[in-house]
Amino acid sequence: MTVLSAREGYRLWAPSYADETAISFLESELAAALTPPLEGRRLLDAGCGTGRRLRGTGAALAIGVDLSPEMLACGALDDTRLETVVADVRDLPLPDRAFDVIWCRLMIGHLPDCAPVYAELARVAEAGARLVVTDFHPAAWAAGHRRSFRRGDQVHEIEHYVHDFDRQVATAETAGWRLRKSESAAIGPSARPFYEKAGRAVLYAEHEGLPVVLGLAFEREG
Repeated sequence: MTVLSAREGYRLWAPSYADETAISFLESELAAALTPPLEGRRLLDAGCGTGRRLRGTGAALAIGVDLSPEMLACGALDDTRLETVVADVRDLPLPDRAFDVIWCRLMIGHLPDCAPVYAELARVAEAGARLVVTDFHPAAWAAGHRRSFRRGDQVHEIEHYVHDFDRQVATAETAGWRLRKSESAAIGPSARPFYEKAGRAVLYAEHEGLPVVLGLAFEREG
């Protein structure tokens, strides 16, 4: 297995990224539970991948930012109310206080330091804005799980840095965020079909109950 930078990894993964995985499925359920109603609000998806999560939110404004042009190209959004931008989430080409809800989903662990992310997202957040952060769970990493994908006969791992709960909360608070809620998503019956489809059903019993996604919901202090 080769370890790739996030930029190179997602360049290679982009053509097949739309295929749902157990992790992406569980993360979507968790993020939905932590996200406030989006109708009429200004939404930013920081680290949006293909931008697919922007569809059908009901937001008055929906902007996605990602470092990978290949991922954004695979999304090819055709809704004029949606916009995607190639940029680094630590240096967003966006104005101050521009968003009411921000997603930062399964991205922050690709960066060695989460502080610049929380600070930059605080800059573009309106007072009282909500921020939903999801990350690969430290317990999954400790158990030997890695953020990986298959391309042909090869399996590639994407570089990942573990930011545990205490570190993330303390860093977010320094940037002006207040934690409102935290939850985890674990391997359970809803993930079993993904194991079976991948021909790895025998591993399901071994992984059942393991937390794989950490979810944090914050509010921007005024």
